[in-house]
Amino acid sequence: MDLMKSSDSRTVRLFAAEAAYAESIFRDAIGDRAASLTALHEALRLKPDYAPAILSIGSIEYQRKRRARGRRLFFSLLALPEDTKDLSEIIDKAGSFLIDIEEYADALQLFREGASKFPKVAEFQEGIGCCAGHEGFIDEALAAGRRAIELDPHNSAYVSDLGWTLLLAERYQEAEATLLRATAMNPSNERARANLEYCRDQMAKRSVRQNKKASVSSSFTKMIPME
Repeated sequence: MDLMKSSDSRTVRLFAAEAAYAESIFRDAIGDRAASLTALHEALRLKPDYAPAILSIGSIEYQRKRRARGRRLFFSLLALPEDTKDLSEIIDKAGSFLIDIEEYADALQLFREGASKFPKVAEFQEGIGCCAGHEGFIDEALAAGRRAIELDPHNSAYVSDLGWTLLLAERYQEAEATLLRATAMNPSNERARANLEYCRDQMAKRSVRQNKKASVSSSFTKMIPME
């Protein structure tokens, strides 16, 4: 009997939290930001582990320059049970939000821990690749990019992003081949086409530099008098 009451109580709190969250979305849509925020906090009060509300309030805290509060909320998502509804998608949204506001260090850590919790989620590997590249961890970015493609081999965006990371590493021939593959997979991928053009431009510039260096070296050798 007590178990039934406990289950009923959790269900009631969930419904109430969902209703409050829906109210927050409606209030935000009509421009009533104060009422929207109040409804969000009510949703979290009713169900402190309600992931959509955690995501929304965490985002607001970051926007208000309260990084520590926002970070605490976002990282609390990682402690929720794996079977929490849409949890991996919500963690990915949190990380994507952090990328949008250029909080790459926090996003990288969130994606790393998310990948540890959900090792087969390609989006987390893609997020690691993006953030690690921005933070200068090129080897980690390359490894994560390749892992994302292993998990989702038909995703041309992942192939394109790996090509860009190879560009950052100045591995131009590999980058060119990877970007060609991305454009073949999806001819409408404008980013991949633009990156391929940039890659070839960099390859041409490198070739010019190498030719100049070889020419200077040859000229210097000719200037050395024979004994």
